[in-house]
Parts: sequence; C-alpha cells; structure tokens
Amino acid sequence: RWPQIRVDLQVSAQLLSLAHRQADIAFRNVRPDTPDLVVRRVASWPVGLFASAAYLERFGQPLPEDELRGHHLVAYAPYLENASCLTLAGVPARQGRIAAAVPSSLMVRKAVAAGIGVGEMPLWMGEREGLVRLWPDRRRAHDYDVWMVMHPDLQRTARVRAAAEFLSEAVQGMDGRGV
Repeated sequence: RWPQIRVDLQVSAQLLSLAHRQADIAFRNVRPDTPDLVVRRVASWPVGLFASAAYLERFGQPLPEDELRGHHLVAYAPYLENASCLTLAGVPARQGRIAAAVPSSLMVRKAVAAGIGVGEMPLWMGEREGLVRLWPDRRRAHDYDVWMVMHPDLQRTARVRAAAEFLSEAVQGMDGRGV
C-alpha cells in the first residue's frame, strides 16, 4: 500500500524499549503497565490445550483429574517465572513433567506439533497446525491477548500510524475472526 514505508520486523521474546526508541511499534502478549506509552488491545484469542496425534498414540489421552500425571508438557517460559504452579486449560499440572520451556508461542506450537508434549495455545493456532484439542469443554481463565504499543510522540506520525494500523489489522485477521 505504501511503497515509501519500510518495515524492519524483529521477532523476539526480548522486550525492546519504546521509550528509548529501540522500536517504533511493538506487539506484546502482556499489557504493559508503563503509563507513558500508547497501548491498544488488537486481538483476544481463546486458548485451549493441544497435542499431536503421534503424541497421543504414544502416551494416551490425559485426564483432567490426574493433573497431567505421566505426560510431557510444553510450557511458555515467561508464565513459569510468575506462577507457583503451572496450569493448563485451568487444570493444575502438578503431576506432569515439563519437557520444554520455550520463549514464544510459535515455539510452543512447533514443539507440540513435533510430539514433544501437550501445550496451551490460541485455538486458531492449534487448529491450523492440525493438532488435537484436548478437553474442549475446558479453557484457560484468560484469553491470549495481543497488545500494540507505541511511544505517544509517534502516534501522530503518518507513516507510523499507517504501519500500526496495517499491522494491527494483520494480527486481528490471523485467526480469521478479528477481535
């Protein structure tokens, strides 16, 4: 749409500082609490528990009442830092073994698809990957939110505003439904 705008995309679990102009626009899965930034939720996706068919063939279907006993888990590493007990689809995973702790939702998706273990992800991700949804009647208490963040000085800059709007629409459309 705008050939004069160049986008340099960095995909990383590392948080860049918008205040120090390390980035113009950021998309985060945790709402920043910095009051000086412009923050807008651009997507909110329901989350479910998934496994690959090959994993289920090897280890069987986990039961919620067993707290994932005997199962391998793929966990989003930042959640482990703040949680006293990992929960998946609202079920404490006390009896499961964390086989992989990874820094991104893409890595959770790929590790689960590779049969490393069971893991939580937005429903559309698991469905697109062809994974088996476990316990469809259960879900995490909070959806997977995506927040767009920018420095307030840049929201009035036409090229940044245009790029932010375009990228927000792209994120919203990832699941085929939007926010």
